[in-house]
Amino acid sequence: MTGQETYVDAGKLREPVRVLELRETGPGCWTWEPVRRTWARVELRPGVNLFSRVGIGARNAELVLRRQRLSLHNALSWRGQHLVLTAVTARGRGHLDVSAALAAPIAVRVLARRQAEPDAAPEGTVFPAVLTEKYLGHAQGEPLAELELRMVLVTPKTIRLTAGGLVEAAGQVWAVRVPHELEPCQNEYEIVRGVDV
Repeated sequence: MTGQETYVDAGKLREPVRVLELRETGPGCWTWEPVRRTWARVELRPGVNLFSRVGIGARNAELVLRRQRLSLHNALSWRGQHLVLTAVTARGRGHLDVSAALAAPIAVRVLARRQAEPDAAPEGTVFPAVLTEKYLGHAQGEPLAELELRMVLVTPKTIRLTAGGLVEAAGQVWAVRVPHELEPCQNEYEIVRGVDV
């Protein structure tokens, strides 16, 4: 796909994709729900899509869709894979160019939060988020060393966590350390857990 071409042959839009919206399906239970099906041209590109400002990227996908209501608050489902949208731009009058990262969301549950922040997700809230790597820190202790696993949890903008809170993700309990909430369509949280080695 090139950015200059404005005409798109309708026959090339042959991959079915589902447009997803984040919805509260029950009290404190958020999921990505399909709102419509559309057709797209999909290309997996070399390199990574940096969908997270503080974590590492994921495989890059470029799509062309017919023009429709679509923003970075949405996600797409293609061939059973979840696509986190990172750019949506107009291509001529009838189509959209979409950049996305193939990143599988996991279910995360809020275990504890600081009471001082009432607009944060309450305890027991379950929501989808993408867990990506940050880095490993190593501190020598006596007589064992403690390894600190540090990951990044990328959440939809609707979900807000508190620094000092606890979440359960990927079957483990993590402490929320550093919030990054300036992005307009998502929040990112550095989460940590210690492991004795």
